Amino acid sequence: DTLENDENNQIVTAVGNVELIQSGRILKADRVSYNLATDTVRAEGNVVLNEATGETYFADEFELTDQMKDGFATGIRGLLTDGARFSATEGRRIGGTKLVMDDAVYTACEPCKDNPEKPPVWQLAASEVIHDEEEQRIIYRNARLEMLGVPVLYTPYFSHPDGSVKQKSGFLVPGFGFDSELGTNYQQEYYWAIDESKDATIGAMVATDVNPLLLGEYRQRFENAALSIGGGITYSDRLDTSAGITEQKNDEVRGHLKVDGLWDINDKWRAGIDSEWVSDDQYMRQYNISAQDILENRVYAERFSGRNYATVQTLAFQDIRTSNRQEDQPGILPEIKASFIGEPNQTLGGRWHANVSALSLVREGNDQDMGRAGAELGWERKLISDSGLVTKIMTSGRADAYYVSDRDVASVTAARSNSSKAVRGFIQGQVETSYPMVNRFENVQAVLEPVAALTVGSNVNVNDDIPNEDSQDTVVDSMNLFEPDRFSGLDRIEDRSRVTYGLRSALEGYNGYRGEIFLGQSYRFDSDDNPFTAGSGLDEKESDYVGQITAQLGDYLDANYRFQLDSNDFSSQRHEADLQSSLGPLIYGGRYFYGVGLQGTEVEETREQLTGYATYYLNPEWYVFGSARYDFGIDEGLRTARYGVGYNGQCFNVAASAQRTLTRDSTGDSGTEIFLRIGLKTLGEFETSGLSVNSSEE
Repeated sequence: DTLENDENNQIVTAVGNVELIQSGRILKADRVSYNLATDTVRAEGNVVLNEATGETYFADEFELTDQMKDGFATGIRGLLTDGARFSATEGRRIGGTKLVMDDAVYTACEPCKDNPEKPPVWQLAASEVIHDEEEQRIIYRNARLEMLGVPVLYTPYFSHPDGSVKQKSGFLVPGFGFDSELGTNYQQEYYWAIDESKDATIGAMVATDVNPLLLGEYRQRFENAALSIGGGITYSDRLDTSAGITEQKNDEVRGHLKVDGLWDINDKWRAGIDSEWVSDDQYMRQYNISAQDILENRVYAERFSGRNYATVQTLAFQDIRTSNRQEDQPGILPEIKASFIGEPNQTLGGRWHANVSALSLVREGNDQDMGRAGAELGWERKLISDSGLVTKIMTSGRADAYYVSDRDVASVTAARSNSSKAVRGFIQGQVETSYPMVNRFENVQAVLEPVAALTVGSNVNVNDDIPNEDSQDTVVDSMNLFEPDRFSGLDRIEDRSRVTYGLRSALEGYNGYRGEIFLGQSYRFDSDDNPFTAGSGLDEKESDYVGQITAQLGDYLDANYRFQLDSNDFSSQRHEADLQSSLGPLIYGGRYFYGVGLQGTEVEETREQLTGYATYYLNPEWYVFGSARYDFGIDEGLRTARYGVGYNGQCFNVAASAQRTLTRDSTGDSGTEIFLRIGLKTLGEFETSGLSVNSSEE
């Protein structure tokens, strides 16, 4: 507002709404004096300094020199680019990149609007705080963590990135806990930011009951590729179950390795690797690394071109299930697939498609190996009549060639040849017709749609020369009932002729709400040479009845119920129900599954399980939650249960939960675990895992 110039002392003084700009920095104050001879700026009253990098500093008084790079301030407060803030009784600015503050406090919590003097949820107080902008790090000396103004933790030294950098070397937040398998354990890792394109993490988990587990990971990003290599290694004991007997395995080298890579070769081709290996079946679950049952190792290349797709890949599997269903998985060396799709309406008013594939399955030792090559050519068209009749016409032809060695049937029957060759061909056509009828009301429209399909195909003789490797788990349901071939793979073909029919009805609200009911069945004209196995729902001339009931009511309800009923007596064969719902502060859901046992198969026991979960928000910040899975099978009982309480605040979150798992000890899963997670905004999360109290053979 006013400006005075003391020419004798070379001091310029500005008073009222002062703004001084220099080297990208903006200084605002009620009063500013600038000594041209010493390049010293003294600012008083409502002082605000805006850095070019985005930080903002407030002070009662500022004195800056050397183009405002160095200086001194009292009553300083700072607002960082990530929203965090700090305050100090006084501070010294050094070299334009370092701010040293005495009796300082740091927090990422916003002040209370109604009571700004109220202590924040958490804050770090220290005798000295150094904000090094060049290192992009905040350092604390004699620091204490205060929760609601109460000190809860002390450390002589602590540091963390200042929020202006995405990558910074340093120790990561540690993990600690208790576990019946591991004992008291502590995990600490160091993150090394090598450069902008690569980093590494190395650390260890130490425990009272087992030897230390060393952990490491390396990641690198190239111009058109990315690579990640990680794993762990230890030397410890484990439990193993063989033929129903659990025994102790002593002093073994154990560990895991994981490799992920992706290379974008050009705009059409990419290649990659996804590989994972573990030393034994219990390791991943015992050390809380993963709950996977089967590890997949894949090396692949893919091509994308318009609607066309091609891939070549090799796969190897490691079955780490501890149940008696564990099997030696075959390797795929290699698999080649290509899919081509024509333009719509360009071929006889429809569209053509072609699929080509080749596969080689390899097993260790004298177990069965298989090679397969095949090609398929098809065409389809959709017609809509003036009366609303919707008709789909589909036709296809297919040929496959097989070579099998070390055949399984040869080991059972000595008279069978050890190897075989086979070639087969198959043609098929299908006409599917539906007639959707709609009646509109004020707020909803009703839809009734009968649908029927006639499928005609040539006869394919099923014999031992063609093994069944990929079509063993086919089950009829509402999703695949009208498919021309309802097998899940290529080794089996649904041949000959059948008719499929069903009825779909729905209520569709104009507000997006929707409910639908579907019921259908198929009828096979020939009873001879049925290719389907017992339990599929398709092993008789009349298939089982399948249906689906769905309801979608926005956030209030999303329910899906699928069922399979025996065609002879309507007895239940399979039920699956999924439910998700939100009623005000309550969010809940669950899943129910029932599958009848099939005598003479691997699944002779009837399976029935119910899983449920719920979260209730006591207020916008506090919530309680729980989940459970109960098994109604032969060994009926609770399998898992988890419950807890949590808080999600603006700058702080915490959750505590307990989980009970009931399995065999040799799985590494059984026990009760208590988890605690504490998250402080900008500082990271502290988490305990695995306070295991008990275990059960059940």
